[in-house]
Amino acid sequence: MMPTVEAIAKKNLASLADASPERIVALLIGVFLVFHLILTATLGLGVDECYTIGVSHDLKLFYYDHPPLHYWIAHAFMPLLGDGRALRLPFVAMFAATSWLMYLLARQLFGARAGIWAVLALNLSAFFTLAGGWVVPDGPLMLCLTAAAYTIARTLFPLRAPPSPWWIWICAGLWIGLAGLSKYHVVLFVAGLLIYVVSAPKRRSLLLTPAPWAGAAVALALVTPVIIANAEHHWASFAFQGGRALASGSFPKIGQFLANIGGQCLWMLPWIFVPMVIAAYLALRRGRSDDRSWYCLCLGLPAIVLFTLVPLWGDRGLPHWQMAGWLMLFPVLGDNLAREAQVRSRPRTWAITSAVLLVGLAALFLVNASTGLSGLVAPSLFPEGDPTLEAYQWTPLHDELQRRGLLDGKRLFVVSGSWIDVGRIDQALHDALPMQVFGDGKQYAFRYDRNAFVGRDALIISRREQAGGLRQALTPYFESIEELPPFAFGRSGMKEIDLQIFYAHVLWRPLPSPYQKGPD
Repeated sequence: MMPTVEAIAKKNLASLADASPERIVALLIGVFLVFHLILTATLGLGVDECYTIGVSHDLKLFYYDHPPLHYWIAHAFMPLLGDGRALRLPFVAMFAATSWLMYLLARQLFGARAGIWAVLALNLSAFFTLAGGWVVPDGPLMLCLTAAAYTIARTLFPLRAPPSPWWIWICAGLWIGLAGLSKYHVVLFVAGLLIYVVSAPKRRSLLLTPAPWAGAAVALALVTPVIIANAEHHWASFAFQGGRALASGSFPKIGQFLANIGGQCLWMLPWIFVPMVIAAYLALRRGRSDDRSWYCLCLGLPAIVLFTLVPLWGDRGLPHWQMAGWLMLFPVLGDNLAREAQVRSRPRTWAITSAVLLVGLAALFLVNASTGLSGLVAPSLFPEGDPTLEAYQWTPLHDELQRRGLLDGKRLFVVSGSWIDVGRIDQALHDALPMQVFGDGKQYAFRYDRNAFVGRDALIISRREQAGGLRQALTPYFESIEELPPFAFGRSGMKEIDLQIFYAHVLWRPLPSPYQKGPD
């Protein structure tokens, strides 16, 4: 008699229950690794990924909007993997390592079962499971922060005799320094660590010992070259990031504040975000009486609180800015779920439901991103534009320009009015032509010496609705500008991206820089 599906499932669950926690975590990471590889192969590169890949062709200490580590990683792997989707593979591997480190951190603090639940929740959260495999700075940041938190936890909450404090703190300094090369969020992690040490009476003596200061010196040494490079560029990167927190308009901006919280909920997925908030609230109620959850709160809350409050007076903010803070609270959520799972089955039901919903939403997103199905069957569904169109690469533009003979060895360069569009164009053309942005170009303003283009012709490529203004603005810089046939393309034969193309003859003076200092 053939066994039923239910019997097979029960048998597999029973064997899984007998497995070691490490084997269970390895299995979870392996399953989600397959999921990430499917996403990598099928989902087109997003806006930030195209921009990152475009400017990663240059190896520099200074990059306009972020520290350089993720650019360096992309640059290092580009000769092997190319500048397409395969370049995500190192970042997918880093997220798998982050998941393992999350297990080690949660196990160190709350036990192995809490570690299993923390890893599961981390991978079921949309932002972490997606952005962890994208070519963006968040993947290296998550890896380094989790490694730093675990390394420090080994000496603060030892399960056995820990290594030498010097070894612990120097390793922690290395990880914090690498996090500083990933994203400026590391400042808030360090602030949280200091808050923890000062607020926990039995930890204050650490400030009187040399090992933590040696670790701090290592971290500072790693990031000092980047600080110097920023200083040489008039602190452009720091000004760009810090300027978002400056007050503007009326105060308080309640709508922006609520929208930011809603964005965090959507990015994490509501069924992950709500249990996380509850876990954080319960940990706050316990306060310093629970030293282990207090450690997580101190590491995570500075980023969460700051970036949630900034929209009240400054920039509307992006809901993923808080995610480095929420990352530190997954051990607390794992502990809550592990405790509840001992007395009721609700966490297991939650895990199964969350996994099904994640896979279902991912499948819908992938189908719509690749086919534009919503635009075919329900054009009014996204009145502000289909958000999945951001995952559609501009590869057809390369084929069209090649067909027109515009990529055949001419000394051309490309001009557009948006760093977003230039990143798309650059990735589609595989860095075949130099790129310039007329306006806010971010790193594209620093890639080339603008004087080097004087005397050369250019292709001006712009979305049709912006093309007239861009042509008018560029007319004083060229001898003449000739309009070429437009080009529209999109998914399933739709004309979703409508581009106007101009041939500009002889640049007679350099295009202006939006920043104080020109390129290196």
